Amino acid sequence: MNMKKVLFFWFITISCFSQQKNNNTLRTELLIGKSIPSYVLFTGKNPQIVIGSSYEHKNNDNSIEWQSILNNPTTGLSLYYTNYGTKAKGQSLSLIPFIEFHPIKNYKWSTKIGMGISYFDTKYNTITNSENNAISTDLTWVMQGVLYYDTQLKNDFNLRLGLGVFHHSNGHIKLPNEGLNAGLLSVSSSFNLKSKNKTNNDIFDKSKVEKYSNAFYSIRFGNGFQAFISEDSPIKSVYTLSVKGGTFYKNIVKLSLGINYRFYQHYYDYIKNNPTTFDKKSKWNASNIYLSVGAEFMLGYIGIDWETGVNIHKPFYKLHYDLQKNKSLTQYKLKNRIVGRLGLKLYVINTKKKPKNNFYIAGNINSNLGQADFSEISIGFVHNINKDKKIKNIYWY
Repeated sequence: MNMKKVLFFWFITISCFSQQKNNNTLRTELLIGKSIPSYVLFTGKNPQIVIGSSYEHKNNDNSIEWQSILNNPTTGLSLYYTNYGTKAKGQSLSLIPFIEFHPIKNYKWSTKIGMGISYFDTKYNTITNSENNAISTDLTWVMQGVLYYDTQLKNDFNLRLGLGVFHHSNGHIKLPNEGLNAGLLSVSSSFNLKSKNKTNNDIFDKSKVEKYSNAFYSIRFGNGFQAFISEDSPIKSVYTLSVKGGTFYKNIVKLSLGINYRFYQHYYDYIKNNPTTFDKKSKWNASNIYLSVGAEFMLGYIGIDWETGVNIHKPFYKLHYDLQKNKSLTQYKLKNRIVGRLGLKLYVINTKKKPKNNFYIAGNINSNLGQADFSEISIGFVHNINKDKKIKNIYWY
C-alpha cells in the first residue's frame, strides 16, 4: 500500500466531504502511539502512525427523544489509514461507524465509541511472514474507544486532543489470531460546513422521562464461527441460546441480566476423536453456561450491544487452553471465568417507536477476558412488558 496513494485518497475524501451543503462537519485526525503486546512473543512494538478522516453529524434536534436524552450526541463514519511501523504487520485501512457523546455536562469532554472492519495488506504466512501472529486474515473486526478534549480556536475551527485505544481481531475464525492492540495520542480539527439550520420550536421534555421504565425480556439464537488450535483448523459452529430480562434506562439504554447456553462443535468433535476424561458426558462437557450483565444503546434501528459475564460451566476450556500451549495459570483462571460480547444489532422496527414486540439480527465478537473466542451472527426477539400489566405475562412464551 503506497503512502503517497493513501495521502492522495485522504485528500480526495476531504474534498468530497467539503462539498456537502448540510449541517455536518468534517474532521481530520492524526494519531501516534504504540502497540500493546497481547502475548509474550509479540513483535513489532514500533510506533504506529494513523491518519483519519471522519464525517460527523451532530444530532441536535431537541424535539427527538434520544437526541435530547443523550445531550445531542454525534454520529458518523471514520476512515483510518494505519502504518504499524514494521514489515511483518504492514498497513491497514479501517472503516468505523461511531457514536460520540458527552459523559459529563462539560461539553469540552467527549467519548467516542466505534466498531467496524479493517483491511490488512500484510498477514501471517508460515514461510514468508511467520512473525505476524497477530493477523491471519485480510479482513478483521476493529473496535475503537477515544476520550477527547476540545478547545475552540475560531468560530468554525477547533483543536481536539485525545487518548484512545484500537483493537483488531478476526474473531477467531482463523489462526493465529493474537490480535493487534494500540494505545494512541490524537490531535484533530474539524470544519463546520455552512448550512441553513432548520428551526424546530418543539422541545422534548426530559423531565418527564422515567429513570427506569418498562421491563422487557428477550430470546436470542446465535451461530458462531470458530477455528480451534492450529492455523489449518476448519471453521466450526458455536451454537447459542440466550434468555435475558431487564429494564430500560431513560428509554435509551437497555440494561439486562441473562443466562446463556453454548455448544462448541470443535470441543465435541475433539472429545469424540480423542480419549479424554470428558468421554462419558461428551455433549455436556462440550457445553458452556454463563450468567451475563449487559447494556445496549438503542439508536433507532441500530443497537450498540455490550455484555460481560461469568462462566459457571465450561469444563473443556482447561484442555483448550493447554492445547494452545499457554502457561500462565493466572490468565487461565481469569479467561476461564470472564466472558465478553460486543457488537451491533439491526432491528426490524425502529426502537424509538417503542414496539411491544420486535425482532433483530446481530453481529458480535465474543471473547474470553478480551481474547477473541469466536465471531457470531444472531437472530433475536424482544418483548416489552408494560408496567400496568402483571409480571406473569413474562411467561407466555
